[in-house]
Amino acid sequence: MDWMLEGLLQGTQFQTLYNRRIEALRKKNNLRKVDIDILYFLFKSGEHNTSKDICDLNLFNKGHISQSVGRMVKQQLIYIVQDQEDRRCMHIMLTDKSLEIIEEITELRKQMYNIILKGVTEEERNILLTVSRKVNANVKDALGNLETLA
Repeated sequence: MDWMLEGLLQGTQFQTLYNRRIEALRKKNNLRKVDIDILYFLFKSGEHNTSKDICDLNLFNKGHISQSVGRMVKQQLIYIVQDQEDRRCMHIMLTDKSLEIIEEITELRKQMYNIILKGVTEEERNILLTVSRKVNANVKDALGNLETLA
């Protein structure tokens, strides 16, 4: 496999660039990368706002999510609401205080996309989107198959 494709699939260069770009935001708000990623997920996810929803992305394990949620509750960036129909289910809600940080995260992500997609045509972006959806579906399917075999 081409080493450039391998690097893209692993996301190592993207992660390095992303981590460097969010460093000032992390320090300013006393946040960890996982906190920033969870805040952004909650902002974009709508009603999919439980720890299980975050865990289903396979980005973080339950322990990291639990620690992050605990930290951000203390910082008053999020709060927990019990589901009315299923008392075992807890929804993670954003506070107004977190929205300022999310604006900064959104702007940083927009800048990142502009950087990495510089010179990529609209047609190429559409092809990239189609291919990435297929790759993600294949990975999700393979993960599901691994779990059933275990």
